[in-house]
Amino acid sequence: MSTLEKQKSAHMVNLGRFAALAFCRADILFQVSQDLRVKFCTGPAQAFFGKSDAELIGIDFLDIIFPEDRSIVSDIFKVGSRDARVDDLIVRAQTAGKKVTEIAISGYRVPDFDNDYFLAIKIAPKQTIPVGRDPKDRDTETGMLNSDAFMDAATQRVRSYEAAGGKPKVSMINIGDLAEAGIEAGSAQEAEVLKAIGQTLSKESLGGDTAGRIDDENFSIVHGEDVDAIGLSEKISNALSVAAPQARSLVPKIATVDAKAGGMDDKQLAKAMLYSLQEFTKHDGEIPEGDLNSILEKKMAQNVKDVERFKRICAEGSFDLVYMPVASLADGHFHHYEALTRFREDAGESPFQLITLAEEVGVIPTFDLAVAERALMTIEAAKKTGPFTPLAINVSGHSISDPHFCEDLKKILTKTIGTEDHLSLEITESAEIRDLQGVNEAIQRFRHIGYKVALDDFGAGAASFDYLNSFDVDTVKFDGPVVKRAVATKKGKAFLASMATLCHEIEVETIAEMVEDKALADFLGQCGIELGQGWHFGKPMPTEEAFPGIDFSPPKPQGGPAEFYEGQSLMERISSGKL
Repeated sequence: MSTLEKQKSAHMVNLGRFAALAFCRADILFQVSQDLRVKFCTGPAQAFFGKSDAELIGIDFLDIIFPEDRSIVSDIFKVGSRDARVDDLIVRAQTAGKKVTEIAISGYRVPDFDNDYFLAIKIAPKQTIPVGRDPKDRDTETGMLNSDAFMDAATQRVRSYEAAGGKPKVSMINIGDLAEAGIEAGSAQEAEVLKAIGQTLSKESLGGDTAGRIDDENFSIVHGEDVDAIGLSEKISNALSVAAPQARSLVPKIATVDAKAGGMDDKQLAKAMLYSLQEFTKHDGEIPEGDLNSILEKKMAQNVKDVERFKRICAEGSFDLVYMPVASLADGHFHHYEALTRFREDAGESPFQLITLAEEVGVIPTFDLAVAERALMTIEAAKKTGPFTPLAINVSGHSISDPHFCEDLKKILTKTIGTEDHLSLEITESAEIRDLQGVNEAIQRFRHIGYKVALDDFGAGAASFDYLNSFDVDTVKFDGPVVKRAVATKKGKAFLASMATLCHEIEVETIAEMVEDKALADFLGQCGIELGQGWHFGKPMPTEEAFPGIDFSPPKPQGGPAEFYEGQSLMERISSGKL
């Protein structure tokens, strides 16, 4: 071949190469072989990596990736089919000066060039990120991602792995109650078992870090086809038996679903995974049939039916209140009742799932108003019997954030004179509150007319202290799991006691949930907590038991609740779209 022919050939190669790269929008462009060797590079590599284009050719592409992220990049490339793409895979790169910066990798295989990957690297502008994940994203006992961080990571991994030609799967794992296997809570042996679970599941997950702890007993991982339930179960069992001989009695329950993203966006994909996890934990290791796409479609169809059912329950008043005592830890005397709801058409079943859905779709204010009205009717009837125990009703964080709801609730409360000493408000789902200033202003309006306000689930999240700093409230209720962790460890006790001291200093009353026996009640009293709620003081009671002698018959489904909006019933408000 003549020199001219060689030049023409080289020119054609470059034209083809740049034609392929023209589809990419990037700062730096790479051509990478199937064994991940850099064959071509162009862009400001010297400024970014501290190496020229020529110096990068021949190196392993993974060498420019931060070590903790190399496994996920390797997994994506390993499964790539001839027409597979990589779409905005977010990882960290090692830059000049040993800095770590976030980059987005996009690209695809080009059959005409030995099936090489043509990759576009987009650099986060002037952004360096810390090495490793934020500690708050991890469960401290297993080292795995916590449930929220797992959902974010899993969504990205599923989409990237599928785009590259892989077949991602999501497995849910139930390990069982460690206490039943003779492993004491808070012991060194429990710590070893939880660590073994975390290490085993993380190793089997995509990228070695797409494993999450959903709750005390349930875990989940995203993985490829090379991981099967039988092999995973054996590896878990082996790891458990090494960590604690008696743990071999624990047989993991595993359910796996195809994680096809299909036409779902990230939010829908996360919802489908979350629903599968909820069903797994709810139904003792069983999940709906099908892939994530079909599961989401079925769930959305069911949601439509459930929302209509929920609206009907509110409009017809076809629910009852039961009353769980909150008592003094010092002497056991009842301080007040928390009013809880039970739906008549689902007798004996917790309304939690339906109420959670109502919060998600924005119809929970309707229900909170109906509960408030029912509680006031109970109080009016109880007044005729003499002294009675006051009530606290739940108000969702979604509701208290809605100015229209606050206005309507105030109308209900001020319509009946003299109830402020007998009724208080307990704000739940506070994690959903975004407008801290606006919500505090709403809280103060209720306090101004004499109603006390409590903050539920305190200590459950990192934002709890922000809420305590932002909201002027009368009471905080410590979350049940926080209480359980406090009694299990010396550190937990110190943490709970310090929070109680802080509350006392700012004149905020304290309540602890899940007080199941006298020993726990005494422990909490020593920590400085004033009130307790749990089976030690009593289970939820029906109206006739909580208020003996009361002459009150709650509205039947056909009749609807009493009117409380200047001539408009709740049914009319719903029908008109005002609620």
